[in-house]
Amino acid sequence: MRTPFTILSGWLGAGKTTALNRMLAAPGGRRIAVLVNELGRISIDTQLIVGQGGDVLELAGGCVCCKVDIKNDLWDGIGEIVARSAPDHVVLETTGIAEPAAILDSLVAPLKADDDAIAAKRAREQAAARERIVPAGVICVVDAESGAAALAEREEAEAQAAAADRVLISKLDVASADAVRQTHARLDLLAGEAERASFPRGEDHALTSWLLEPRKLRAWTTRTHDHDGDHHHHGGQLVAVTFADDAPLVPERVLAVLESLGPRLVRAKGFVVLAGDDRRGFVERAGVRTSLERREPWGDTPRRTEIVLIGDDLDEAALRRALWACRAAR
Repeated sequence: MRTPFTILSGWLGAGKTTALNRMLAAPGGRRIAVLVNELGRISIDTQLIVGQGGDVLELAGGCVCCKVDIKNDLWDGIGEIVARSAPDHVVLETTGIAEPAAILDSLVAPLKADDDAIAAKRAREQAAARERIVPAGVICVVDAESGAAALAEREEAEAQAAAADRVLISKLDVASADAVRQTHARLDLLAGEAERASFPRGEDHALTSWLLEPRKLRAWTTRTHDHDGDHHHHGGQLVAVTFADDAPLVPERVLAVLESLGPRLVRAKGFVVLAGDDRRGFVERAGVRTSLERREPWGDTPRRTEIVLIGDDLDEAALRRALWACRAAR
C-alpha cells in the first residue's frame, strides 16, 4: 500500500510549528512521520520525544520526526522513513519561503530519461520513493493578523495559498476583526475554492483528522528561485542572515535591534544567552509581533546565541555590529 503524503506550507511565522506540535500531541492512533528541513526549527515538546536514532526522533504515540533537506534529500528521506517506520501518513513541513508547486511537480510529473549516470541514479531513487507514497493534499497556514499583507506583497505566500486545497487560519485569538476580514478577502481572490478552517484549543484531535484527511490536489503554477551563495534572495529582496555569538547579550537591546528593522524584518527565531540570567532566552519575530521569552536554564547545554533573521534587503554586517553592541560581561 502507498502511504498518504501531505504538504504543510505557510508564510514565515504563520504558525506551522504550532500546528505540527498540536498534531503530534494528538495523533489519534495513527503513526505519523513528519519530514522537516532542520530538526532544530521544530519546537517538539520534550514529553513527546521518546528516543533518537540518526536524524530520526521517535515520538510518543508512535510518531516519528525526520530531518531532511528538501532540495537534495527529499526522496531519500521519504524512502527511508517509509521503509524504516512504516507510518500511516507522511507530512512534509516546507520552509516559510518555499512554494509547494515545485514539490508537487516532482511528485507527479513524468520522469525524464538522462544519459548522465548520477542523474539517472537519482531519477531511479525518485521513482522508487514515488511508488511508496500517494499525494494526499496541500495545507497552507495563514496568519489572520498579518496574512493579508503577506498574501498581497509576497509572491511565495501567494503561491502557497494558490496551491492549497485547505487553508488553516491561525492567530484568530490576537487578530482584530478588521485584520480577519482583510485576510479572508485576500483568500477569496487567491484560494476561493480551498476549504478554510480553524481549531480552538482543545480541538487537537479534530485538527489532526482534518490535516491528515486525503484530498484531491488543486491546480498549481511552477515558479523559479535564484540562490546566491549563503544568502537566499526571493523576489530579488528577501535575505536570510544568521547571527551567532558566545557572549551574553542584554535582552532589551536585542529586542530594540530587531524592532528597529520594522516591516523589513519578516521572520526571526533563535536562542539567546541573556546577560545576568541563567535561563535560555528565545527571541522570535512572527507576523507583526516580536518577543523575547525566558525559558528553562541552560544546564549542561553549551551557551551560545544563534538567531536566524529573514527580511528585505537586510545588511548582514550592520546587523552583526548592532547585535555585538548588545554584549555584556555577564
